[in-house]
Amino acid sequence: MKSKIYITCLALAALTFASCEKQVEVNPQNSLAASVALTDVASSQALLISAYDRVQTFTYWGRDMALMGDVLADNISVNATQAGNRYVGQQNNSRNSIYNFWNTAYGIINDCNTLINFLDNYQGGNDALKKQYKGEALALRAMVFFDIARAYGYEPNKIPTTGTGAGFNKSAILRLKATIVSEDAVNINRSTVTETYTQIEKDFKDAIALLPTDATTTRYRMNKGAAYAFLGKVYLYWERWADAITQFDLATANSSATLATTGKYRSIFQSRPNVESFFELFFDPTIELSGVTGSNETVFSYTNPNLEGGGVTYGGQLPSVDLQALFEDADDRKAMFYQATPKGASGPLTFVRKYSAPHGAYTDDIILIRYADVLLMKAEAQAELGNYGAAADLVKQLRTNRNATTAGVPTTDAIKAYIQTERRRELFFEGHRWFDLKRKGNGITKPSTSSVGLISPNDYRILAPIPTGSVTFNPALPQNPGY
Repeated sequence: MKSKIYITCLALAALTFASCEKQVEVNPQNSLAASVALTDVASSQALLISAYDRVQTFTYWGRDMALMGDVLADNISVNATQAGNRYVGQQNNSRNSIYNFWNTAYGIINDCNTLINFLDNYQGGNDALKKQYKGEALALRAMVFFDIARAYGYEPNKIPTTGTGAGFNKSAILRLKATIVSEDAVNINRSTVTETYTQIEKDFKDAIALLPTDATTTRYRMNKGAAYAFLGKVYLYWERWADAITQFDLATANSSATLATTGKYRSIFQSRPNVESFFELFFDPTIELSGVTGSNETVFSYTNPNLEGGGVTYGGQLPSVDLQALFEDADDRKAMFYQATPKGASGPLTFVRKYSAPHGAYTDDIILIRYADVLLMKAEAQAELGNYGAAADLVKQLRTNRNATTAGVPTTDAIKAYIQTERRRELFFEGHRWFDLKRKGNGITKPSTSSVGLISPNDYRILAPIPTGSVTFNPALPQNPGY
């Protein structure tokens, strides 16, 4: 007899994410998640909340996607003693010390698939809610596939022609049907990079058609503005510049997110929601951070000093000297850096205030995409099209709102490099740096104080390894080159 595995969920808050009592763990065999019992539209929302809950996993967007990209590249230097050796392997770009969210990702995807399949066949219920939930599930699935594609595969125009990854064009496993019972767990091999990006594009477009237009109260869930912003980001990685600009314009037109004004950069990371966020994760310390998790796993603990009389932290993720040197004194973003002498240190160290636990002990919301990021991605697309003046105007808009000078913003081809540096100034400690360097195909730079040196674009460490269990279950998968 076919046996189903059920997940029971607690009551749902209107706009926040309640916890789910997960009765199973994600199955490592081809990275499938458990199914749930669905009977009506209300129970489908319970499953949707389960998917959001998985996104908050610390090895995914709950921590690693928000910080690890800065450690793997050149924005963070790790003080191993203060960090309790957390992220030391990532700082050194050691083998296997990179993203590890494959199983979690496919758990989310299976939740989304189950919900989509159910709503496609369910008769009755509130049609508006059915459309909204299906739209959220499609957008979440697209976002997760995109993260898989970015971490475990190359970009469409950046497949190496030399080295261990020469010609390797495999990306995500495109699971689009729910795995309800064991017989559904058929092996599916990895799709090509182009096939993966095409599916991501389709999912976002389908989601946009379903998601409600009013996004003023849905920052904590996938919404139309966020879906447009993510689709624009997909096109940016795909180097479809004009398409990217179109989506970024639609994102800002369909969201209440706005660029923070002068003097507000520090405070927006302490507000809920962040005025710039298109989509952010809401963390409730009584649910997500119970037990010792807060002191061991959170972005606050990883980036704030362990002080006498304060909460226990492993705050060894420090801004590199190279990052600190990028700012003018008057730039509002420079105020995010501060000095403190933590336990065991012989003198003061420099920390970053971006995660300051304003919502409870160890508790910060995580922003997945925000206005300034979209503005700079649009500037990048304009620059790649040769519209240097338009690109410079967007950068000047951001720098003006950050109280930074605009005199040195170039209006020539040099704006391309300038935008990447501006992204570094604006988005530090938000996990973007590794992916920005990787998608450009020029290699990964490290801090000047590091002994690692430049990691070439055809180095096997550019890609994260597929979990061993998945490859063992399906030897034809294949594994990424070099692993």
